[in-house]
Amino acid sequence: MDSKGKQLAIATIVVVLAFLVLIALVATIGAGLRSYERSEIKIADIDISAEALGIADAMLNVTTYLDNSGDAKSGDVDVLIKAYNVDTNLLVASNKTKVWKIGGRETKAASTYLKLPKEGGYRLQVVVFEDGKGILRGEREIYGLSRLEPPSVAKISIRELDFFVGAVEVESGRNREYAIINTTIYVDNLGKDVSGLRALIKARDNETRLIADKRWEDLGVLKEGTTSLHYAELRVLNGRDYIFEIQIWQSERIIKESSGMVMLSPFVNRTVVIEAKEKTVEISPRVEITDFIPPGAPVPEPMPYPTPPPAAPGFETLSAAFALFIAFVLLLKKRRGGV
Repeated sequence: MDSKGKQLAIATIVVVLAFLVLIALVATIGAGLRSYERSEIKIADIDISAEALGIADAMLNVTTYLDNSGDAKSGDVDVLIKAYNVDTNLLVASNKTKVWKIGGRETKAASTYLKLPKEGGYRLQVVVFEDGKGILRGEREIYGLSRLEPPSVAKISIRELDFFVGAVEVESGRNREYAIINTTIYVDNLGKDVSGLRALIKARDNETRLIADKRWEDLGVLKEGTTSLHYAELRVLNGRDYIFEIQIWQSERIIKESSGMVMLSPFVNRTVVIEAKEKTVEISPRVEITDFIPPGAPVPEPMPYPTPPPAAPGFETLSAAFALFIAFVLLLKKRRGGV
């Protein structure tokens, strides 16, 4: 091969290598540009639904549809919903929902719940944040929440109550015994499936009518036509008699009540009268009022009874002089009448 042929071959190789380098460079730059592409998030739509929680309040479900029309994945997205009273323009409630990342060419729905009074109208403001920075806003107005009917009352029945002593605890230093009473509640659901019910169980001292202990329990989901068992533990002072009161709550109102007796007085020494004559005997109480303070609560220090302020100086002397003057006048009239 002559020198001219060698030069042509070298030139061809250089051109091919340069072309390959150019392709690699373009690919690298393109990839870098694509990595810096931004997401394009828009509020596609807003849906609002509401249901009454009771007579006074309603629960709003604000669903925001977010559309990312770009190719790049978004950052962390949050949706903040704020409710303003339309008459006062005051903020009534707010809540935030995390949406996380939205992929390219993807649409996500974010549901946010707000509890509002069923009075007047509200202006709902939707604020969308990406990586902590507000990027979008939207507004809606709603009226007529007062016309929402409260949910129908659940058709349930408390069939039975069972009680048994789970344990006995002895309080050191005071020689007091406390019984752990396990309560079993049998609940019949006579209607459709229902959830959101709560039970308040209270132990009321039968003599003093004071509440010794109480506890809230969620009833969970009650299936239609079933009987479910629910359990609670209350701690009460041994040797007393108690009324266990059960209240079933739905949407902040009581829909069912029941009660049962737990008799613990037979387990302690008692005083009985065996004489035929009536006799008044003063006995010391076996319990103190501090025994009914819930465990862990601070015992209040006794407070001195306030004494009345002293009378103004000279007031007693003036009163005595006035009384003597009245007596003198009455005596003088009596003598004149006798003359």
